[in-house]
Amino acid sequence: MERVFNVAPPPAEDVCLSQLPSQSQIWQSQQCWLPGQVNGITTTNGQDNNTVQQRLENYLSSQQLPPEYDEDNDRSVVVSAPTGSGKTVVMELAVVRLLQSRQQQKQDHDNTLPPSRVVYMAPMKALVTERYLDWRQRLTPLGLSCAEVTGDTDHDDLHVIRNSQLILTTPEKWDYLTRRWRDHASLMQAVSLLLIDEVHVLSDEGRGPTLEAVVSRMKTIRATRPTTDTSTRTTPPLRFVAVSATIPNVEDVAAWLSDEHGPAVSHKLEENLRPVKLRRVVMGYNCRDSWSEFRFDLSLNYRLASVIATYSDNKPTLVFVSTRKGTQSTASTLSREVRLVRDAGHRQLLTAVANGLRDNKLREVVMCGVGYHHAGVDMCDRRQVEELFVTGQLPVLISTSTLAMGVNLPAHLVVIKSTSQYVGGAYEEYSTAQLLQMTGRAGRPQFDTHATAVIMTKMQYKYCPGITFSTRESQSETN
Repeated sequence: MERVFNVAPPPAEDVCLSQLPSQSQIWQSQQCWLPGQVNGITTTNGQDNNTVQQRLENYLSSQQLPPEYDEDNDRSVVVSAPTGSGKTVVMELAVVRLLQSRQQQKQDHDNTLPPSRVVYMAPMKALVTERYLDWRQRLTPLGLSCAEVTGDTDHDDLHVIRNSQLILTTPEKWDYLTRRWRDHASLMQAVSLLLIDEVHVLSDEGRGPTLEAVVSRMKTIRATRPTTDTSTRTTPPLRFVAVSATIPNVEDVAAWLSDEHGPAVSHKLEENLRPVKLRRVVMGYNCRDSWSEFRFDLSLNYRLASVIATYSDNKPTLVFVSTRKGTQSTASTLSREVRLVRDAGHRQLLTAVANGLRDNKLREVVMCGVGYHHAGVDMCDRRQVEELFVTGQLPVLISTSTLAMGVNLPAHLVVIKSTSQYVGGAYEEYSTAQLLQMTGRAGRPQFDTHATAVIMTKMQYKYCPGITFSTRESQSETN
């Protein structure tokens, strides 16, 4: 469901703050918060929509989540909520709150206030690009300039930042840009709001330290900003809004993002507030003693067709594998094992798109209704495959597990093909957070009332706590 700010474009070049929607208006337009559809349609649990909204509003109010309910609250906030339940809305509300606050300050004082900027950080370039395209389309009419600053962008980064109010980037890129921040201090000191998407990457051995360093550095940079409050002679602290679907220790993250007023406000939405009811199924398979992890993973390619036939309901299916080569081999096997093309018209459409793809192997499987997606695929090819999948024309998409933190491609069925991954020269099991990220992609709020996530693993791992988390149903299958 597309979120739209129902306001007219401003006549001036600057941000038209008087025409910004109020936070309550944004809340009313963000029906993706609700566990069901809107406009009189019954929710998944059979309750009237107004009843669910009132229950959810009361729940959030009791937990003191500030951005939606307190127009004067500039405290930092950490939100853990199921995929699709509205975490992006929390960040959007914080942006509007900052703009409204700036407008009030100008009215109360003068128009000489230094500029304020917002930085959005996400761990995956694909997610940064998706958020940039979305916000550019909806916020540019308000006069809010957006800029994507990643390794994939070809421009003078500092020049772009200087001429933008909302900068979207990765922790690694922002770490690089802020290491010599004193060379352009006023530019970095202008950041008043830092939005951190997928904050659970703190636990990642590779990316976590970078994010920690960036946050600490930004606190220091903000503290050196010249005072803007003539009455208190202090600079308002940098506000953080951090969101995630899987972070278990929201209180610890809130303490980490503390300022002189105390820790950030933390909030955790439980699974029962998920917009689409999710059933998780764990399927265990025998693995012979002589088999390597690679051989076992390969054997699952031939089990995949039956899983999709059983649980997909002929709706889009997203399959996660651990390697790039795995996406290609899985797609190739599946394209031979199952018929996914619906009719002649569907075949004609797939063929037309496939003929425009640069990747020969991808072209072959797309003609059969299967696609694959990983960071090595040409950007134009990726966009074509994503569009096919989102529109329901590509029945199955095979992706590396990193897509779980990447672009928003929800599916009716999610399959995790093997729970082991190759890291640092050895195989290890996915963490619970990684499994939650992947299974969280199941369910399309605008289309589904329920969804399914199937985890395919070794028989001996079937009942491991990390795999059986919150599992509603468990099934077993042997070779």
